[in-house]
Amino acid sequence: MKLHPSFLKRIGLKDKGRLQFRDLETILTAFSYHIPFENLSILQNKRTPLDAEALSNKIIEQKQGGVCYELNPILYYFLLENNLDAQLVQGTVFNHEAQEWSLSGTHAAVLIRTGEGSYILDAGFGTNVAQKQIPMNGEIIESSAGQFRIIEKETSEGSHLLEMKLAEDAWKTGYAFNADSQLNLADLQDMQAKIHEHPDSPFNKKPLAAMRMEAGFKTLSPSSFSVTEGGHTDKHGISAVEFAEIAEREFGLH
Repeated sequence: MKLHPSFLKRIGLKDKGRLQFRDLETILTAFSYHIPFENLSILQNKRTPLDAEALSNKIIEQKQGGVCYELNPILYYFLLENNLDAQLVQGTVFNHEAQEWSLSGTHAAVLIRTGEGSYILDAGFGTNVAQKQIPMNGEIIESSAGQFRIIEKETSEGSHLLEMKLAEDAWKTGYAFNADSQLNLADLQDMQAKIHEHPDSPFNKKPLAAMRMEAGFKTLSPSSFSVTEGGHTDKHGISAVEFAEIAEREFGLH
């Protein structure tokens, strides 16, 4: 199937021909403003097949969002269609509240290789998306979300770390990943099953939605809706009825 024109329309961009490396920042930023990170289908026990056609139907045609194993694969399929050297890599998010690794191997990201080097692209890390390609050589990049870098460090969960510095925070680990292991469709399906079924999954217990905006980000939980702009957060409590209304109004979810 041909993703290119419908993918660009979904993220609010005009089709200017074949994608170039220099266009990736624009693509990632627009993605973060238009496609929410959300888990509603997980709570409804709906499992979208993770091939290009099924993800296109959910995210582009139905205008829903998803979690990392849906958002980064649709980005990956789009990059492949534009002849970029891309692969999916597997990682594990670090839980800072518990100070330990989250459920092992349940994060997916995209790695691309160019003549100038290799980069991580991630459209599926909630509001902590860099909105830019992150060099694998340790170079720090900066966006409205914060500062990001990749360092080579062996851990129990991979060969590299994505580190981030958000607002006034110190540098902290976002996730570990293996740069040399390529995820295939069966691996993604295993990840999906783990997120749906495992008792330690962070996404199978209560609904959530999150999305970046030009000046900050917004998040929705069963009990509250918050908007963070310019370092200030406006948060208020909501009811179950209001959750559904806000999910549709602010995130386009139904």
